[in-house]
Amino acid sequence: MARRYCIIGAGYTGLAVAKAFTDLGLDYDHVEATDAIGGNWSHGVYDSTYLISSKDVTEYPDYPMPDHYPDFPSAAQMRDYLRAFAAEFGLDHRIEFGALVTDVAPLDESGTAGWRVEFGGGGVREYTGVVVANGHYWDINIPSYQGEFTGKQIHSKHYRRPADLDGPRVLVVGAGNSSCDLAVEAAVTFGNSEISLRRSYWFIPKYVFGIPSGRFDIGSVPIPKPAQEAVFRSIVALGMGSFGSFGLEKPAHRIFDQDLVVNQQLPYFLKHGRIAVRPEIARFDGRAVHFTDGTSGEYDTIVWATGFRTTFPFLREGLLEWDRGQPRLVAHSFAPGLANLYFAGLVAPRSGAGMLLMNASRLLAECALLQQRLRTPLGDLYARIAEPSGEILAGGPELRWEVLRGRFLVRAMTQLSTLLTLLPGATAADVSPPPSPVRDLPRAVLRPILAAARRIA
Repeated sequence: MARRYCIIGAGYTGLAVAKAFTDLGLDYDHVEATDAIGGNWSHGVYDSTYLISSKDVTEYPDYPMPDHYPDFPSAAQMRDYLRAFAAEFGLDHRIEFGALVTDVAPLDESGTAGWRVEFGGGGVREYTGVVVANGHYWDINIPSYQGEFTGKQIHSKHYRRPADLDGPRVLVVGAGNSSCDLAVEAAVTFGNSEISLRRSYWFIPKYVFGIPSGRFDIGSVPIPKPAQEAVFRSIVALGMGSFGSFGLEKPAHRIFDQDLVVNQQLPYFLKHGRIAVRPEIARFDGRAVHFTDGTSGEYDTIVWATGFRTTFPFLREGLLEWDRGQPRLVAHSFAPGLANLYFAGLVAPRSGAGMLLMNASRLLAECALLQQRLRTPLGDLYARIAEPSGEILAGGPELRWEVLRGRFLVRAMTQLSTLLTLLPGATAADVSPPPSPVRDLPRAVLRPILAAARRIA
């Protein structure tokens, strides 16, 4: 079979993967289920959406955003940027639109022999490997409560503009970035709104001392998590002060245990009495909503800003191990026991992801090349230094270090595999002098690299 890969999804992540594969000369088919480039930015955000991470940490490193873009570009500007990026590097001509993937299955037990991909139109193709970059903000999650609400209901993914709401009584459920935006937009439109919070959250201002707060989550070396938490608690203290002064409870969880909410407008509208906070919903009764504190209110519209489920409907049951709704992956990329199946973008960094996405995509491309030489799934070898996990929240410094470490190890393994291929029957001890990247590795790290080299076909 010719060496050819399938990249699923042409959004923010899929485009980075396509660029990395193109740069390394890997042949691929790029398939997109919708009719547009941009993923969620083209078919999953409301008209008034703006980035919560500044442009300098969101842009791809090899294609800066235009100088005239503001610090926080709009959804329309982000869409234009992604299309321009794809056109600049000739990626747009390789995308097949309307290509819905319905089934992905390994040709052998581990996927070492390749993968079979079936499409909604009935076509079937075989590939060396598959990159899953279809995103995790599309399968909507709406909680269930006792009773029935007879007013209008809409999930934030399907909301586009205030005309989608029946007013004037609007309840927004959830406390993520979207819920805060939509509570504010409803308050501007109808004079006031209410927001239901199951728990309190950490609210991060967009600016600290005139600097976009996402820049405080950068760094080329790993920073201890307690130190990172201290920095962000200081940012919250500067931006919010006392939670109680806004009618909010101080969050009971540690600051990095849940997604951070980057929003300054919600506290502003709370202080002006334009938005009221409600606790979690207990039950419905027609248009009446009863809350867990015994209070109730009547509403015309409920906006469910309650997030998404991570699902891959085209992957057969049993291929992945799951932990609390997330697949257990090695380094956010490799499924244990499977070769040539890669996951891209399945992580929620605290700041912009442009540099991270591009470098992680380059790592995947290098892994795809190395996997061609190995009998063992590369992810299983990688798991010797990084345990599989279902955690998707992570900070910029640790993600950058994880990618840097991964690329270093993959390149070292590639050098060893090349040397041992040129010298049949040789071992690492026969190589003199050893290549410098390998010579400097500590023994605990070198051991799995040598083990991988011995499994070369």
